[in-house]
Amino acid sequence: MFNPMLRILAALVISFISLSLHAVTMEAEGQALIFNNDLDSARQAAIKNATQQASLQASAIVSSTQTLNQGVLSIDNMQVSTLGMVSNIEVLDEEIKGRMLWVKVRANVDFEKGCPAGVSGHGYQKSVAITAFPLLYPQQANLGKLSSIQTELGNILSNQINQTSNLKALNAGMLNVHQTASTAPTRQLSAGALTTVLDHTRQLDVQYIISGVIRDMTMADSSVIDPNRNILFDLYNRMDYRSKRHLRSLALDLYIHDGFSGALLFSKQYATAGRWNLEPEARPGFASAEFWRLDYGKQTRKMLNQVATDLNNELRCMPFSARITKSDGNLIWFNAGALSGINAGDKLTVYRKSSFFTEDMRSQVQLTNTRKTVTVTEVQPMFAIGRLPDDGAIYNIQPDDVVISW
Repeated sequence: MFNPMLRILAALVISFISLSLHAVTMEAEGQALIFNNDLDSARQAAIKNATQQASLQASAIVSSTQTLNQGVLSIDNMQVSTLGMVSNIEVLDEEIKGRMLWVKVRANVDFEKGCPAGVSGHGYQKSVAITAFPLLYPQQANLGKLSSIQTELGNILSNQINQTSNLKALNAGMLNVHQTASTAPTRQLSAGALTTVLDHTRQLDVQYIISGVIRDMTMADSSVIDPNRNILFDLYNRMDYRSKRHLRSLALDLYIHDGFSGALLFSKQYATAGRWNLEPEARPGFASAEFWRLDYGKQTRKMLNQVATDLNNELRCMPFSARITKSDGNLIWFNAGALSGINAGDKLTVYRKSSFFTEDMRSQVQLTNTRKTVTVTEVQPMFAIGRLPDDGAIYNIQPDDVVISW
């Protein structure tokens, strides 16, 4: 008697799993006001509105700030975040009604690619700087002359991220942000307190700062590189080249810091090992052709691929932000433009940046939501101009304040 119930339950479970892991097709309508007979801009805005409606129909999170102005309820600052990513948008119908343009679209909403808490970053290209990875024990890099790993890791990771993700990675491998590698990311302030916050982050002018420390590069068995070895021992090592005795480790810590506040957002440790079958006197250098041919080089490459993948996944689900560079009346300029995916008509929230001191005289950066939305009116490759609903001076908007898209 329970078989029909079990079948129904199984079907529901399968349907839920299918919905959670695959795209669902939604149809929705959107509208936009036509300004100055500009149908192209109205069409883009209407399609964007329709795709948001499709996302909302596929289970969305909407957060908004409602204000009461002279008895009229209005929504001044709206953020729409969905549990999935919209793709394959198809316009089914389009109609002009008075000064309004209506469109009907069909789109796929993919839940598998969605971010926790509905954060999406709206697909904008986030900027990151990858700094040096100092060695905790520099002498460990003497074997094979691998000391350049401290600066070359930033170059390798930035190239890989730029080729495989929607991030803009800058190589800052010559900049060491962890002067004391043994305690990174913690550092001691002059008053004696400990903090994980980076100092002097503004000079990089990026959203996120990637850094790390190389903790270990030792051999599993140091006798294989003994300088006092004899000919028989060398012969044995050559015959036993697949042994675990020849494994060399590589362990590093990875950190992501916010570029505006310096706050530590993410940390993870990675470790691998590969066979190092070269003579102790060999000096291939890090990232050379000979290095990558080694099993140790291949395992290093595999681990760095995983690091790049994790960085992309982690930063993809973080908000997009850009620094305000100029404010004039109700217009503001910010340092992200067409190259970052900004388009005319996009809306971002303005946050005021300020500093304060704690009781132990530690400086802290605070971002305060002004509850005001800036609408992009002009886009250049490296910057954009947006319009506020009121004069920015009313909210004390200044250079170094921030616009954010969740």
